Amino acid sequence: MVKIFDSIYLNNGQKIVLDLKNITPKGYTEKYRRKLFCSTEGCNAKLSFVAKSGNRSYLRTWRYNLHSKHCPHFLDKEEGETVSRRTNVQIGVVYGDQMNRSQKEAFELEVLSEEERVKRLENKSRQRNNRNKRLRRRSTSEQLTIHMILDPSKLTEDSPKIKARLYKRNVDTLKKSDLGQARTLIGRIQSVESSERNVIVRIFKNDTYMNVKFEKAFFASAPTYINLFPYIQRFSEENDSVIFCATGEVRNSMENDEFELIVFNKEGLLIHGMTLPSIVSSYTTQQLSF
Repeated sequence: MVKIFDSIYLNNGQKIVLDLKNITPKGYTEKYRRKLFCSTEGCNAKLSFVAKSGNRSYLRTWRYNLHSKHCPHFLDKEEGETVSRRTNVQIGVVYGDQMNRSQKEAFELEVLSEEERVKRLENKSRQRNNRNKRLRRRSTSEQLTIHMILDPSKLTEDSPKIKARLYKRNVDTLKKSDLGQARTLIGRIQSVESSERNVIVRIFKNDTYMNVKFEKAFFASAPTYINLFPYIQRFSEENDSVIFCATGEVRNSMENDEFELIVFNKEGLLIHGMTLPSIVSSYTTQQLSF
């Protein structure tokens, strides 16, 4: 079952983009039921809200209701037909410039007004639809599954590697299918813990919390960064609601039932739209302003 995290609310000519966070069980029953549709332009698939405990709720497609073939949620099957596909798994590579671009886009989206956010999402949806039209193959063709990895210990030189799409997730929208994958996470800083061995930045969104960890592999590639993380703590203490964007591998925490993100590259973090070296430089020259 495909899980969906945004939708279009249609009612008497009114059209509103709704994120999952805007829908509650009571609100769905009283207002949105039978009025939610796929947010992909040109796709009229109906959606229903599935309430789960904690922050695991999601949207799903109505049974026997099909998405358009150009839609990212299209399941490559016609009603009553099962399609057999061969699966080819390859390693997805995430490059430094791709991380930087992903984090910058995540930050810019986070600070937009609701009206601007809706417009940006609709534009991105149109661009994605155009790409899908060009890339979609017939249902009998081979399906390519991309497993995105950042951990250098899991990469080998002879493994086939392709550049893959880097998805962005808010802390409160992570799901099990993100485990083991490279993702750009967006949240607000709650605290920073640093020592000579590792650093943990705790972030949150909509009462969902998780840790972003920087461990041996990170400092092996960027040894000078170990002394820079106290500046993140200082910046977050001096300013309210600091937006933190980080790119890493999603894992299950061994300490609790939360997700956690492991960052391996120095390009893997952005603090309220700034790199860590730029924050340090601004503090040392006394030019930092929020």
